[in-house]
Amino acid sequence: MLSVVLQHQRLLAVLLTLGSGAPLATAAPPWTPEERRQQVLEQVRRQVPAFAPDRLLVRYRDDLAPRAVERAIERSGGRGLGAIGSLGVHLVRIPPGRAEDYLARYRADPDVLYAQTDDYRVVAYIPDEGNDPGPGAGGLVLGREYFTEQWGLDNTGQQHSTATGAQVVGTPDADIDAPQAWDITTGAPSVKIAILDSGIDCGSVEFIGKCIEEVSFVGAWSDYGSDPGDYYGHGTHVAGIAAAHTDNGIGVAGVGWNSSLGNLKTCFAYQIDLLPPFGIYQTVGVCPLSASVAAITHAADNGYHVVNMSYVTDALDVEGDPDGFPGQPNAETDALAYAWSQGVVLVAAAGNYNDTARVYPAANTEVISVAATNRFDDRASFSTFSTPADHWVSLMAPGDGILSTFREADCIFLAAYLGYPFDPLTEGCLTWQSGTSMASPHVAGAAALAWAHLFPGQVPATCTSPAGVPCNQVVRSHLVYGADTVGAGTQNMQAWSQFGRLNAYGALSVTDVDLDGIPDGTNPDTDNDGLADSQENSIGTDPFDPDTDGDGYEDGAEVEAGHDPLDPLDFPLMPGC
Repeated sequence: MLSVVLQHQRLLAVLLTLGSGAPLATAAPPWTPEERRQQVLEQVRRQVPAFAPDRLLVRYRDDLAPRAVERAIERSGGRGLGAIGSLGVHLVRIPPGRAEDYLARYRADPDVLYAQTDDYRVVAYIPDEGNDPGPGAGGLVLGREYFTEQWGLDNTGQQHSTATGAQVVGTPDADIDAPQAWDITTGAPSVKIAILDSGIDCGSVEFIGKCIEEVSFVGAWSDYGSDPGDYYGHGTHVAGIAAAHTDNGIGVAGVGWNSSLGNLKTCFAYQIDLLPPFGIYQTVGVCPLSASVAAITHAADNGYHVVNMSYVTDALDVEGDPDGFPGQPNAETDALAYAWSQGVVLVAAAGNYNDTARVYPAANTEVISVAATNRFDDRASFSTFSTPADHWVSLMAPGDGILSTFREADCIFLAAYLGYPFDPLTEGCLTWQSGTSMASPHVAGAAALAWAHLFPGQVPATCTSPAGVPCNQVVRSHLVYGADTVGAGTQNMQAWSQFGRLNAYGALSVTDVDLDGIPDGTNPDTDNDGLADSQENSIGTDPFDPDTDGDGYEDGAEVEAGHDPLDPLDFPLMPGC
């Protein structure tokens, strides 16, 4: 497969020093990947604002007339910037630097259901460092085709490269069995994956004809422009994992193969000074909460089957570390619940904090949260995970040292600078990245394959299985029930996630004749609320959510007490009930 491989952090150093007139520098800073990760996190905490200084998200009562909403916004001292989708959440302009004051004003209004800051969060990404492996052109890494480098798709224990240029081998079958899955289906262009990220280089040879839509929600809801292009590279890398052109003799294979992509730009490039005394810069992706809400809602309203969110919008403490649940309700949880109700499969990165603290949007019950594995099928050292005591992480997938697509412009520049030929019409631009950001699109691509296989041609919002179960619920069930619970090295994959490591072939091979989402011969209680999944399907509750109506009581407890688990006003345990 013809392509050019670059080590993008090295290239960024070149670009930045050229722009400043400083001497050219191509050597990476002398940090290990873990030291680099900590350095990036520290500077992100110091330099990236916690939220937009001049915007709030406000939701008013649903029965309030539009003109009454306008008056209410003005009454509290703000200026309305419009509603986000169909959720009834309004973006409000306020004087810069007075968020706390204006939050209090809006929250004091009896017509307001909630008000919150427009939080900034970063994409779940860990930079890799090192030299370019092998020749810079000619289509091969040390004489190997690039599919051999994609150990996460097909791991036979073959030799492959890392971002540092080292030659390594993994454990056979520490992969998602992609070739076996492709023997069943290579997906369909009618199945659409929305990539909510920093954009996609849709003009790249690996994406020509793939991007059915390009919309910048960063431009729609903030002041950072409406260009949907990827000026960071993260979104292009994620999109390549999910569904780059496959079997075209160029670059890498995408899990979702024939699936279509939606470039829903949700994050913008933000430059931090990584080592201030020396002027070494790092670009990170910053994702406004308002953009996330708008993009999720747009995907739900425009027929997307799968949404991938490789970013974290968790609540942070003063040190910038995860600090429990965001305040509820909030605009993003509303958007996710709406998208799920519209038939969308939702997938998100679990985070790169190497702990078990919940992060969002991954930890929402409607979302398949994804942790990362390495080439040995162990948990990647950086990956957030969960434990049997609180299994909020759904699946694991390859996420450590993943080769995928990058911005063509960077390869064009690097090729010209280093003096080797590069034809963007016939060669792809590739690089390695690590993170749960890379694990999540493996699952999104597999979800697209499962949808194409189980429900060909079906529209998400109206799709139900022959058993009357929403199609997105069936697809999710097949992904989790088809996962490998035992790793390639006999690891207990359920020690780190609820269901194990993704197996795309397993998801397509689940025996479920009636397509009720429950493997034949079993009747599990997936959400551990005391109701079997078949019971939940019959009464309309969500087998993935122990509290479908969100009233604080588990569905099983409500049914046992004779109350309605779908009615949040029917409290089974209130005094006198």
